[in-house]
Amino acid sequence: MSRFVIIGAGAIGSFLSTRLHNVGHEVLLIARGARLEVLRNTGVLLSEGGAERQVRVPVCAACDPATPPDHAILATKTFQIESALALLEPLRGSRFTLLTVQNGVEAPVIAQAALPRAVVLGARMHGFFELEDGIVRHTGVPATLLAGPVADRATDPAAGQASAILAGDLIAAGVPTTLTGDMRPALWDKFLMAATIGAVAPAFGLKVGQVLGHPQASALLREAMAEVERIAAALGIELPPDCIYEKLDFIGRFPPDVTSSLQRDLESGRPSEFAHLTGAIPRFARQAGLPCPAADDVIARLRARGLRLD
Repeated sequence: MSRFVIIGAGAIGSFLSTRLHNVGHEVLLIARGARLEVLRNTGVLLSEGGAERQVRVPVCAACDPATPPDHAILATKTFQIESALALLEPLRGSRFTLLTVQNGVEAPVIAQAALPRAVVLGARMHGFFELEDGIVRHTGVPATLLAGPVADRATDPAAGQASAILAGDLIAAGVPTTLTGDMRPALWDKFLMAATIGAVAPAFGLKVGQVLGHPQASALLREAMAEVERIAAALGIELPPDCIYEKLDFIGRFPPDVTSSLQRDLESGRPSEFAHLTGAIPRFARQAGLPCPAADDVIARLRARGLRLD
């Protein structure tokens, strides 16, 4: 069995901790503040398939440098990645596999720079997860995960072996995991949707599920998605040719009251992943030497509504 450290006790981190703990892996879930106290008192409360259960996963506020993990998982939001990596700093001299499951495309690169000895894999988690009233809710499709390197570790045999071991552990825990040689296209594919729909909806004061029914919002969403696709291509990232059609088809099946996590954070005034999603589009555009008028329009509309973008 493997030793896991999971940084971040939100919906995905808590969910993965229960799956790995239940099959016998040594799991330490790192949490802070009120969430840490809740987990110490009640464990992880998980709602899945219409049933609720309680899982007593070991929790702590910090890693133990005396017992380095075989694998670590960064499951915080993107804007928390620096503080999450600071918790792993005592393990900087150890070699382990580090899986990043944040939105955006930069988390694996940031993590690799902070922990040069780690085998860092970017990942994309598929499934619907929400932490509400202290309960982790996993609904809809079964959880699956796609993971792989984003840099020259793709040709490192030791990294490949470590990745295979991690994938095997996740599969055995009931999280089907597929490894890819280059995770960048999949990260950008998810970024294309998260960075656009999550900001276009609040830019017009709409729910995500209402955007395609609003002519002006729908047109701007399509322009913003095409813009991200062009930027990705200019940066050497080839997205599937039908990726925009697939995203619009997916959004078109949302109920009208659906919102995104970015939208909920922006409209509630909470810290958000904006800087790593919509706010990152102009930065990537500059790197690519391209304009981004659609993203600029969305950001201007968000500012006009007085929403917090920092």
